[in-house]
Amino acid sequence: MRFGLKSAFTLLLVIGAAGASQLGCSDDAGTPDDGGQGGSSSSSSSAATGGSTTAGSGGGSASSASSTTAGSTSASSTTAGSTSASTTAASTTSSGTGGAGGEEPLGDEIPMEIPTPTNGAGEIRTSTTVLKNAANGGQDVYDFNNQKIGVNNTADCDDGEGQKTVFEVEDGVTVKNLIIAGGLPAGNGIVCKGDCTLDHVYWEDVCEDAATNSKDGATMRINSSIALHSADKIFQHNAKGGSTTIVTNSYIADFGKLWRSCGDCTANGGPRNLVIDNVRVDKVRTTVAGANQNYRDTVTITNLYVKGGYDEGDDKPKICQEYRAVTDHMGESEKLHGGASQWNTATCHVSKSDIKSW
Repeated sequence: MRFGLKSAFTLLLVIGAAGASQLGCSDDAGTPDDGGQGGSSSSSSSAATGGSTTAGSGGGSASSASSTTAGSTSASSTTAGSTSASTTAASTTSSGTGGAGGEEPLGDEIPMEIPTPTNGAGEIRTSTTVLKNAANGGQDVYDFNNQKIGVNNTADCDDGEGQKTVFEVEDGVTVKNLIIAGGLPAGNGIVCKGDCTLDHVYWEDVCEDAATNSKDGATMRINSSIALHSADKIFQHNAKGGSTTIVTNSYIADFGKLWRSCGDCTANGGPRNLVIDNVRVDKVRTTVAGANQNYRDTVTITNLYVKGGYDEGDDKPKICQEYRAVTDHMGESEKLHGGASQWNTATCHVSKSDIKSW
């Protein structure tokens, strides 16, 4: 057997990643639907808007682990989390187990465990928190130091719209090291009102949606994140006008759809774009991506790692489905091609060689 420089480097990576653990998931979520508008962001009208520019309106720190938690209308006394907390970072893996064909995930780290919250049982806020950008008196980076935060949402997770949004994120803002509380307090998750980056954000148990791209032409980036347990969608895409959702280096498990372009929004349209790279998925019940062919959406997927592999004979799990969407509740969106996964089409820029096993 030849043992060259590349093999030696690979061996070092494997040794360095030894001991990384994988989070198990339950399979108790409900049956997903075919994609509507998703949770409303109208709850932001009651959002918290206060907060100093040093600590930010959401309780995160701009450049250090500030203990200020401004911006919550519940006036919680929860602090930003002591650096001596039990766990401050997710357990990660950079090599993983090879699947069919001996494939291995890329070198960029994919978190596989949600970190222990630095604020104990977490904080449930009474209303939506607005994370203002620097131009509006806030800051452009909010680092929550792995605090767990939810909202006092009472709307059932399976009742369509009406759930409270946990965080509304203004244009240009990056959110880091945040845990969204699971179940009802997860509400409508995070709504991006412009370009945003969600970096090392963890959803324990998605309620309506984990995050929504809502501003026409904007880009929502999700990197090194974990989202678990959704009866339907993980990421909802309502924005039009060439808007883009990018998901990289992340672990998504136990869900209906990882991403859905809105199937029946008011004044619906497109195009909407999805980019997925170096992502692990498990327990996919409907499809990884659902795109609207008639609105010229595009889905680009590279280096997608499916737990147990993709079964080509049974087309399971579905990878990229094409839909014909509707607008203003004029009918229902419908799956095209009998709902079969589509490969290398004008809508689904996906090759079977980019779907790997772990």
